[in-house]
Amino acid sequence: MPKHLLAARRWYADWHAHLLENGPQMRDAEMEACARLAAVLLAGEQSAIQIFAAEIERQRDTAHEAGLRELISIEHDEHQHELALTTFRDYLPVPDDAHRLKRRAQRFFMSLGRVEPMARHFGQISQLDAAVCKIMYHVEHSELDTVSPLSLLAGHIKRDEARHVAVSKRYANVLGLSKQQRDEDSERIRTGLVDMLEPLGASFETIGVDSDKLFAHLKRISGS
Repeated sequence: MPKHLLAARRWYADWHAHLLENGPQMRDAEMEACARLAAVLLAGEQSAIQIFAAEIERQRDTAHEAGLRELISIEHDEHQHELALTTFRDYLPVPDDAHRLKRRAQRFFMSLGRVEPMARHFGQISQLDAAVCKIMYHVEHSELDTVSPLSLLAGHIKRDEARHVAVSKRYANVLGLSKQQRDEDSERIRTGLVDMLEPLGASFETIGVDSDKLFAHLKRISGS
């Protein structure tokens, strides 16, 4: 198995052991806030898994073996993120609006998935993953304990997504994404993402993340 995949498995095993030993290490209000955040983050991870799985199948008959391995590696990362978020969510209460938050997120991600050609999918992924990096940075540096399971998970996802941004940008360029398409999608993503996340503003504040600052950062996602 490639070293990257082995490292990911070891990381999850170590992180899960830490969670089992220490629990979520949060107050009740923080746990409720994180439960709402997890509902949206999981919807994003599941959307990314579907897009990468579709592109992997599309490329299986091509000669780009190295690129295919790279895509499979990213899909594995997304599955690990989904697993970790699901594991963490199981320690949290079920928020009253969980279904509504999930459906809101799913509608946003589905609206992005309808564009053609595939180059635009990867252009959007690069921008969405850049947004996830920003969100995870703010969560990692929130008022939660730096060794809390959520802070550790946020740091790990942030590092993975930074690599995904680079790969997705490269694929978008190889597939012929134009600057006009990138700029059009960038505006739509920034506006739609912040609109989707606005109901979570109080939840971000509960864990010590300045939601106004976070949303302002998300609105400045580069389209280049």
